[in-house]
Amino acid sequence: MLGKNVIVLLISSFSLWSGNTFAQNTSCAISMNDVFIPGILSIGSYSQLIESQGYPNSSFPSTLNPINPLCIKKSGFVPPSNVVQCEYLVYDAFEYIHIGDSVQLVFIDLRKTIFPIFIKDFVINRTVSQKEFLYKIKKRGWWSNELDEYKIGKIESHYCTYTDVNCFYLDYAEDPYSSVIFTFYAELFSNKIWYIEFPVMRIGGIIH
Repeated sequence: MLGKNVIVLLISSFSLWSGNTFAQNTSCAISMNDVFIPGILSIGSYSQLIESQGYPNSSFPSTLNPINPLCIKKSGFVPPSNVVQCEYLVYDAFEYIHIGDSVQLVFIDLRKTIFPIFIKDFVINRTVSQKEFLYKIKKRGWWSNELDEYKIGKIESHYCTYTDVNCFYLDYAEDPYSSVIFTFYAELFSNKIWYIEFPVMRIGGIIH
């Protein structure tokens, strides 16, 4: 089961100012509209999710702050009127955020699913290595040697396992302040992908 306190901390950093902010419209940015997993709902209604995948293993309430994190740093606080009530729905390999009647996929643990994940024309599954991943995204123009600062070696904190991992951050179309995160094991004999995290759709999505 996913760590509640870790998820809330992670998701709460994905924020958006309610003023004149626009989604990234580059061909390199990943959109949730490009994400397809056979038999798995990516975006839709709560009733569609229950119909296709049944009820979640667990759930917990939380709040989401839709303000640009740069503005939060300047002001030092989050106005209560801007906080959005939400719920996290936890399945074995997937996690969703639930706001109103809308749900969106925000987490995939590839160790726990046999389904391939299609992103545009890119297919990724549990056997993909870091080397293969980088080759494929560079080939598509999603990554270059000039963007190496976005590759961060760190200790895994999502499950609180403190496993060495490498994370790769790619642009996200529905929130210019957030990135889609691909996390790989960084152990000597294992560099396969572990999980993918999608930010909440704050532009043209479930945050209104």
